[in-house]
Amino acid sequence: MDIQDFKTTRFNIVGLGTKLTGELHLSGVSSISGEVRGDVFGEAEALIVVERTGSVTGSLTATQVEIQGHFEGKLRVSGTLTIKAGSRVRGEISAGQLVIYPGASVDSECNAG
Repeated sequence: MDIQDFKTTRFNIVGLGTKLTGELHLSGVSSISGEVRGDVFGEAEALIVVERTGSVTGSLTATQVEIQGHFEGKLRVSGTLTIKAGSRVRGEISAGQLVIYPGASVDSECNAG
């Protein structure tokens, strides 16, 4: 990837040790390794990944979401929600497709399909 690619690519990072509170509107691919408290919205075809060190408390609405870390609140995913081994999810889930890997901890009311 050269510098011109970065000028046109939509990529967001909430880095390790970063704490954000409020409302986030993200487009493209987003990686959350820090802590987010509030409402997260993925615009259009956004993919939001909550990394192993990441946590989101509040609501998360997007087309595609992958949870590797911790989530607590309301998840609304129009496409695929993937919950990886070692992750913890608590709250309400609404997803077009739901994939839960063995070893994930899910304490949620689910509506998928």
